[in-house]
Amino acid sequence: MASKAIQTVRAGVLDASLYDDLSTSALPRVSRGAILTALSRAFDLAEGRRPGHAQRVAYVGVALAEDLGLTGHRLEEVFFGCLLHDVGMAATAPVTRDGPTPLRPGARGLAAVPQGGWADVIEALTLHCEQGANVARRLGLGETVARAVASHHDCWDGSGIGANPGEKLTQVARIVAVADRVETMFDGEGSPLIVRRRGPRMVREMGGTEIDPELAERMATLASRDEFWLGFYDNDLAASLMGLNYGGVMGREELFDFLGVISDVVDGRNGRETGRGRRVAELARRVALTCDMPERRADLVKVAALLQDLGTLGVPAHVLSKPDILSIEEMGTVQMHPTYARDILSEVPGLGAPAWWVGCHHERVDGKGYPGMLEGDEVPVEAQVIGLCEAFDALTSDRPYRKAMTRDDAMEVLRGLSGTRFDGRVVDAFDTAEGPFTAP
Repeated sequence: MASKAIQTVRAGVLDASLYDDLSTSALPRVSRGAILTALSRAFDLAEGRRPGHAQRVAYVGVALAEDLGLTGHRLEEVFFGCLLHDVGMAATAPVTRDGPTPLRPGARGLAAVPQGGWADVIEALTLHCEQGANVARRLGLGETVARAVASHHDCWDGSGIGANPGEKLTQVARIVAVADRVETMFDGEGSPLIVRRRGPRMVREMGGTEIDPELAERMATLASRDEFWLGFYDNDLAASLMGLNYGGVMGREELFDFLGVISDVVDGRNGRETGRGRRVAELARRVALTCDMPERRADLVKVAALLQDLGTLGVPAHVLSKPDILSIEEMGTVQMHPTYARDILSEVPGLGAPAWWVGCHHERVDGKGYPGMLEGDEVPVEAQVIGLCEAFDALTSDRPYRKAMTRDDAMEVLRGLSGTRFDGRVVDAFDTAEGPFTAP
């Protein structure tokens, strides 16, 4: 009997009809806040958190900031600091002495640390704070956001990772720290009814040690209101946060650059050279044009290619980098990454089609791909273009076990996949594309 870990889902689960509205086949006008609200689910995957952790932290942080009277740009800084507080986990594989494992703040997470493993934990937490701050800077969100991300594990009494007393932190950083700890505590309790009853007292007990005592009191007051809990447990929380449209709507090049940073984060976490995802994305756009796609659709192919491996953040880093043959269970985990990415991207207004292509970029025209075992024309041309460009880049790049192939040798390999992995017409279009190839 086949292992449940690698049983694939048929095409009915990957419903293409959700994504084939050609009237939306152009880059959407989307804000930084809307994009990051959706992508934050990938950061949760990287840390092993329950889906929606970063979004709930953002909700708590914004609610507290508004209660304090913050408005405008300062409110946006709180929002982005909360959404990105754990992005460093996506940029860095956390490791303890017992091997890769998610690191969760709070007493329960720390209680799971093996004896003698504290040095590794502190090093990993410190690194993920630093890496996260750098990502915030590269996304152009400002130094206040970066500093909030860098210090979100600092405690008010100076006992945190950064060992900086809370009064030395900016107000935005203190709010982000409160929001992260409060969400973690609430989520760890399980039952919403128990959390609703105990929440205010639990928040007050952290004041003066883990968090700013004044903010603890304000947060406890918020947590005594029914409307706060209705928002915290709202099934449409992601849509509500996207609707804030914080950070401004991005133009074409701004969107490419913004998503390019996310692509770089994924490359770094997966042990690949920085810029690999950007290179594949630009190649995919050029090949899409050679396949007679209009400019606007080719731009969407580029977006999809930039984010094709977003779902790998849900795959343990030690599995992705394993030098040996993967076990059946490990292979099943790896094969989930297109589905993770598809589900995340489909939440972004206007990115339904790219979400579908990303979800299909490991399908094969012979029906032996994953996750849907699609066949022939069921596999979108756009998804094939992305998979083909990814394969070409892999073949023409150095690997630990071999040198990079020349363009001609790589093309010979790809032609051998014509009719099985890829439609022969797509391979031919790739071969005749002008200007995309950089291999020797």
